[in-house]
Parts: sequence; structure tokens; C-alpha cells
Amino acid sequence: MTAEIFSMLIIFLNISIVFFALHYNKERSFSMGMMVLIMVVTMTFGFVYGFLFGIVFDHNLLISTLISCGIAALTGLIMGVFTDGLAQLEGTFTGIMAAMMGAMLVVMLPLSEGLFILLIGLLLLTGTSLFMMTALIKKNNSRFKSKQELILLGVTCLSIVIIFFTFPHEKPIYEEEDKIHNHTSASV
Repeated sequence: MTAEIFSMLIIFLNISIVFFALHYNKERSFSMGMMVLIMVVTMTFGFVYGFLFGIVFDHNLLISTLISCGIAALTGLIMGVFTDGLAQLEGTFTGIMAAMMGAMLVVMLPLSEGLFILLIGLLLLTGTSLFMMTALIKKNNSRFKSKQELILLGVTCLSIVIIFFTFPHEKPIYEEEDKIHNHTSASV
């Protein structure tokens, strides 16, 4: 499994967790806490989209930025539907801004460093998604106890460790070709 497919799988799982938590949120009115949660989660999604599409469309900043910004805007727009229009606007533009920064960062780096940044982004995304789920469960359930919060914290840490150790550590093909070309041109 390549790093790109693995990343898309992790993104899909995180989107499922976030939308599930937002769907079962009882409070649908304006809340500053909900707006901040949506901003943080949309920003991490935007970064990861930018990192991923910056790697997929290597050295094509325009395409990677447009695709990652479009998907991040759609994610923020849908997340904001669960609260109100202001959170929808905040999530949309936060996702766009983060996706642009992520795409620009990865395009400027070598592919191996871009894959490392993508791994860090996936770990951050998983942590914030599970944190959002925990915060919404705690807010909506008055019987939620600190013991259950510790269990969810343990599940979050375990998920992060599993993603870290199962991330495909492949050697990028482009860098191997560059080393071969540089070696042959130096000996001629």
C-alpha cells in the first residue's frame, strides 16, 4: 500500500469520526466553542489535504492547491452545516487557507520530507478528530465520567501510535532516479 492510499484511508476514517460526532451533537445553535472546534478540525483537514495533494501532484503547485482548497472548502462547508452559517463560513475559509499553506510547503520540499510532513499531519488530524469527538460527547452527555474520558484518551494515543508504525515507509522513486542520474553525470 502506498503512502497516498494509506493517507486517504486515514482521512476517510477521520471524516467519518468527525461527521458522526457532529451529527449526534444535540446543540445546533451558535456557540463559540463549536466554532473553535470546527475551525481547528477544518484547519487540520486542510493541512493534510494540502500535504497529500502536494505529494500526488509533485511540483505542480497550481493543481495541488486548487484541488486541496476545493476539498477543504467542501469539508468546512459541510462541517458548518451542523451548527450555523457563521461556523460554516469560518470552516470554509480556514480550510482553504490551511490547504494552500500545506500544498505550498510540500511542493517546496523534497519528496521524502514531504512524506514525513504528511505523516505528522495525519497524526495531528487523528488527534484533533478524536479530541473533537471526546469534547462533543462530554458536552452532550451529563453522565460522562472522567474514567470514560481516560479510556477515550487511551484510544486516541493508541490510534496515533498505530498510524505512526503502520505508515508506509517507501523510498520515493523520483529521488532514486535523481541519485542515479547525478552519479552517472559525475563519472562522465
